[in-house]
Amino acid sequence: MLRAVIVDLETTGLKPSEDTIIEVGLIDFLIPPDHKPVIRGMFSGLQDPGVPLSAEISGITGLTDEALSGEKIDWDIVKGYLNRADILIAHNAEFDRGFLSVVPALRDIRKPWACSVRHIDWREKKFASSKLQYLAADHGFVNPFAHRALFDCATTFRLVSPHLQEMLKNSRDAEFEVFAVGSPFESKDILKASGYRWDSERRVWRKRVMAHRIQVERDFLVKDVYQGPSRHVEEEYYFNPRD
Repeated sequence: MLRAVIVDLETTGLKPSEDTIIEVGLIDFLIPPDHKPVIRGMFSGLQDPGVPLSAEISGITGLTDEALSGEKIDWDIVKGYLNRADILIAHNAEFDRGFLSVVPALRDIRKPWACSVRHIDWREKKFASSKLQYLAADHGFVNPFAHRALFDCATTFRLVSPHLQEMLKNSRDAEFEVFAVGSPFESKDILKASGYRWDSERRVWRKRVMAHRIQVERDFLVKDVYQGPSRHVEEEYYFNPRD
């Protein structure tokens, strides 16, 4: 039986090297062999960043300087939750993993992660967006306090519960960063519609693809993008570093 913890963070910005965590939410649950999860505990904590919140962050989260004044996250409690987990889960896990990795109390924690954005194929399931609030709406419910950590954890829990087996498997499998090198200019809308994004540094359209779908992607590039031999480049990638 696996034990998982869903993590959500609210922060003062997007860069772990410059910005600060202001709220953490955790949901601890068991994943039995039948993959019907059982919640064991929850935690929520606020952190005074020591500087005024920007109007943008306050507007997104609803948090204020007054609400955060004097607050301090108990990182020992957070560490206990993470240590008990076999796997950590987050919606856009790269973001949360990046911020937690620079918390001094958590630097010795090495746990695999699963991402409910990338390790569940929402596009194949006919959902137009993988953003948390859009997925909730498309599933027929509303998160009443979007961008508050524990409520986002609860939303993530509800969304991933039917797809745990897929998400856990994909989190262990290889992924490929696909670069549509030399793609015709007129194919840009096709690439964008298929989930590619423009890399302004490398000046190429790129997309991350799970290993089990890479042949489908290759066929798509040959047929719909290059309309002949493909010139794309693939780089293998593992979300969780291999031992």
